[in-house]
Amino acid sequence: MYNVAIIKRAAMVCAAIFTASALCSCGNSDKDGATGLLEQAQSLYENGEYAHSMAVLDSLKAKYPEEIELRKKGLHLLVLNQEGVIKNEIAQNDSLIAVLEKENEGMSGKFKYVKHPDMVEGYYIHKSIAGETEKTDRTVIEPRIDENDMFYLVSYLTGHDIKHTGVKLSAKSGASVSTATVPYDEAQNYRYKSGGVSYEIVTFYNNQCDTLGRFAADNANTPLKVTFQGKKSYSVQLDSKYAKAMTETYRYATNKCKGKAAVKNRMLLESKLQLAQKQIEQTKVTEPQ
Repeated sequence: MYNVAIIKRAAMVCAAIFTASALCSCGNSDKDGATGLLEQAQSLYENGEYAHSMAVLDSLKAKYPEEIELRKKGLHLLVLNQEGVIKNEIAQNDSLIAVLEKENEGMSGKFKYVKHPDMVEGYYIHKSIAGETEKTDRTVIEPRIDENDMFYLVSYLTGHDIKHTGVKLSAKSGASVSTATVPYDEAQNYRYKSGGVSYEIVTFYNNQCDTLGRFAADNANTPLKVTFQGKKSYSVQLDSKYAKAMTETYRYATNKCKGKAAVKNRMLLESKLQLAQKQIEQTKVTEPQ
């Protein structure tokens, strides 16, 4: 009996030692694995591979939730990566601003500002067609840029009483785009008769006609046809001068809007950078002495 009791106790001690050893081994394994991921993420960060580094840090957080100290270091590194991403975005945004400013500087001389006494706001128009702005007896679509840098169109139809509410632009390939419909309201859609001749003038604002500007720009070297659509339809070839003016007006307006958006985005990125830098200080890990 005595020998059996000793053997049992020895077995229990061995089992306890084995269990403790196994737990210690498992803990070391977790720490080693977490350390490896942290070192990998650090290396990627130093090489400027911020997105990849953040993905590795996500793995560290998911696989080793108990490794608190290493996860704290990972959080600090995560914020450093975020700072790197923001700085890259700022550099790209600044490059875009510089490109747009250069392009717009070259295009601005092609446009003239017009503001009649009876107008609340003026507009910009391509100099090649600016001399015709006073004429109402014409059949054409006139591209303009408003004071908020938005592209818009005014359609003029003379001598064809079709009560048009929309315009279609088409190419020889058969591809076409149309404006939104603007109902007759004696303001945005205006009609009158003089000397037995009908005159119809419709203004299409940016979101009602920007597809036509883009279409003209995409088909800059292709003859285009304008179709006035109403109770009936009437088509005419778009004068090459107006086609070119529409292309350049749309591009200029689009560039100016992109430039404004890029400047606004620069301010937002600066705010994000300041926040990231504040978080970098807050997440610093002090090594034990």
